[in-house]
Amino acid sequence: MADPAERILNESVKHRIALGRYSNATVRKVLALLNRTEASVIARLALATDNERSGAQLERLLEEIRALQDDGGLVLRSRLEGDLNALADAERLFASRMVQFGTREAGLGLATNIPTTGQVVAAVNSRPFQGRFLREWLADAEAGAARRVRDTIRQGFVEGRGVSDMVRTIRGTRANGYRDGILEINRRGAEALVRTAITHTSAAASKATYEAMGVEEATYVAVLDSRTTIICAGLNGKTFPLAKFPWPPRHVNCRSTVVPQVPGLEPVEPQSFDAWLRRQPVEVQDDVLGVTRARLWRAGEIELDRFTDSAGNVLTLEELQRRDAGAFERLGLD
Repeated sequence: MADPAERILNESVKHRIALGRYSNATVRKVLALLNRTEASVIARLALATDNERSGAQLERLLEEIRALQDDGGLVLRSRLEGDLNALADAERLFASRMVQFGTREAGLGLATNIPTTGQVVAAVNSRPFQGRFLREWLADAEAGAARRVRDTIRQGFVEGRGVSDMVRTIRGTRANGYRDGILEINRRGAEALVRTAITHTSAAASKATYEAMGVEEATYVAVLDSRTTIICAGLNGKTFPLAKFPWPPRHVNCRSTVVPQVPGLEPVEPQSFDAWLRRQPVEVQDDVLGVTRARLWRAGEIELDRFTDSAGNVLTLEELQRRDAGAFERLGLD
């Protein structure tokens, strides 16, 4: 059996994989809400008449569209903030259990000074990432997405373009799977923000938990594959005091995680994802890659050039927590 520090590392990496699947589910939810708002905007634009092409009539049209966007943005922001707060609590529990396992195995007793849900949620919302607070990222992304649509409508009417032409510019064309419109820019931005915000939430919740439980150092663990940035590759495996730790996300779409260093346990150096996965049981490999892809990978017929789960695999927060419960059981924690 692996030593305690390696078991903490293994469970942390598996948790990060599951967190990626939770990101997939959250992205789908956010995009569904975006699509609902966008459909309302397109429907209103399709009703526009020649009388709305200039002056006060055009501004009234744009205000109607702004109202639709504001209503949709309020729902989206409320849902996402609620999901991230719930995730912060789940990450608090996972981080605390990893520390408890380490202190128990090191003969230090079971640490009990775990922060409250409120303390961790406050820490997540009060810590900026990439220079801005989470609420500022959400507000700026929403404002930018709405402005792009309204500017396209305003400019289109000024230029005398037809409504159907403007709808194509905004929504995109069927021939290109609607990936060539203004709305696709909004969707890509929303997806990147959601994934980055989830990494931020996990890291900030872990930081607050480690500090409350007396952890003094932690190790940066990056996903090493073809998409890894130089920033994260350079930090991988390095241990820092918590006060000077380069907490993820270090960039947009950052997938790195943090592993606590418990006094009395011999540190384990993180490996590449491929090397780590080869050391895992077959059932873990199948779960991460999907049965068919895992079989081809073990046979040497494909290489791992992307950190990914089986296609389309998503997890709800409840499913993520059930997976964590399995990890706690394996570590002998109730």
